[in-house]
Amino acid sequence: MFNASTSLLPHNRQYDSEDDCQLSDTDSDDDNEKKRSTTNEETQRFPPIITWKFVWPMSEIQHALSDSSFTNLPTEILIQIFQLLSVHDLSNISLVCRYFKVIADEDDIWRSKCNPLNEKQATSFKQIYMDWIYAKYLRSRDLQKVNNRYLQTKKHIPCLLNTCRCSSKHFHGTNDKVEVLSVPGFPEHPNSSSDMTVKLSVDIDRTVIALITLLEKISEFATSRYRSIIFKQMIMRYYRFMQLKALYPKERLVPALDIEIVWQTHLLRPDMYRGDCLRLFHRIIDHSLLIDNNEESLKEQAFINTCRLYEEHFGEEYCPLVINEEEVDTRLTYRNSLLNYINCSIPPYSYWDNTLFKFASELPNNYENPFSFVEEDISLDNYWFELYCVHMYEVGLAIMVYNSEAQENALQLAMKLLRKSYERFLYIAAKYSTIDGYDFIHPTYAMDIVWHSHMQEPLKYADDCNHLIGFVIDHVPWSSNVAENHIKESYEKLNEIWKIEFDRDMEIDHFE
Repeated sequence: MFNASTSLLPHNRQYDSEDDCQLSDTDSDDDNEKKRSTTNEETQRFPPIITWKFVWPMSEIQHALSDSSFTNLPTEILIQIFQLLSVHDLSNISLVCRYFKVIADEDDIWRSKCNPLNEKQATSFKQIYMDWIYAKYLRSRDLQKVNNRYLQTKKHIPCLLNTCRCSSKHFHGTNDKVEVLSVPGFPEHPNSSSDMTVKLSVDIDRTVIALITLLEKISEFATSRYRSIIFKQMIMRYYRFMQLKALYPKERLVPALDIEIVWQTHLLRPDMYRGDCLRLFHRIIDHSLLIDNNEESLKEQAFINTCRLYEEHFGEEYCPLVINEEEVDTRLTYRNSLLNYINCSIPPYSYWDNTLFKFASELPNNYENPFSFVEEDISLDNYWFELYCVHMYEVGLAIMVYNSEAQENALQLAMKLLRKSYERFLYIAAKYSTIDGYDFIHPTYAMDIVWHSHMQEPLKYADDCNHLIGFVIDHVPWSSNVAENHIKESYEKLNEIWKIEFDRDMEIDHFE
């Protein structure tokens, strides 16, 4: 007898797929829709209305497919076939007949669609999936409010603070004798040397430069292309690219710029990235912005191979290899405005930006976002860079000497100070895991760019965190569900601890 799981009935399908859980304006390209009043969004947040069991007797479903070739297939084989279907397809196939409906509700089918980190005992996997989708819907609504607020103000607001979420529950108040508390991963106190006292696995100096270069390209890309229908196509292409990465682990695959943009959003959420990779690809897909000179010389051929594999598997063009002469003027032009006044060579990077993918005007019917992030995450991540540029122009880049005679050492000095500031941040995260039960730590923009660079290589980032801190520090870019007064209080407490621990103000820690 089949287990009675959550049913997908036609009148309850508003939460069955990611498409159905998007905000009401996601099918419109009109920017005015993005700025609508939030009055209608303040409705009470009820969980999705679902039916828990079917009431058909087995006799009514046994012969539902008597005239079909499916009748000869064992149920176990049908379950394996259904496991390969998307949620959108499962929703449709549930409407074919009662027999398919019963099979589509089988728990084994939904197990692979659930985040293994969120499994609950004695709860069906389909219910876990439904709860996850509903949580994404609510989060999408919250982030759209943040998005609209930024568009209206075009300036820094508290909820745009990037945050660190710590999983440990250990905390010492500011009145404790901090000097006697040991931190196992740090053999020396950060103030014991002007150089870093710990070693990171990632080449921070080169990655920071490569990341700033990428972010400026993303900013150019986003100027005229960030619309809901394009976000959906970018997510779909990213999912397909990651499927290829999982299928061909030894093949060097080169992401196009739009895919790299989505990958960046995913990487900057370590817990989310790990859970999605394990659920969808059964392993963590590694990433690096940097490549060596030999890999750079072979990148074009690797890109051609990526195009071939993508087109073979999905029947669609990956990216045009050559842009027609009449299209040259429409190509993206990249300006390294944050770096152009110093002698700074851009290291070889792993993505392909020498082309421009043309997005369709309509979305395929089978669109599905299988990841835990939402479209608003991608949009807001771009705003972070806008705020970062303003901040670094105003104060941060003062660490780079403008004297032409000192240009040769400017970048080296800047990176040394940024690395040291980030080391202190890691030390604080290890020693003060939570602040009065509030498990967020808000870094400065200067620290954040190094933190983002560290997360570019997820496997090394996890190893470094486990070695230095004992757990992987999660990164929560948009804490829209945290009250602004809590953010402010947390930031003030952290700055107070910072002054006691390091005898310097956190805001200007990256200065000499």
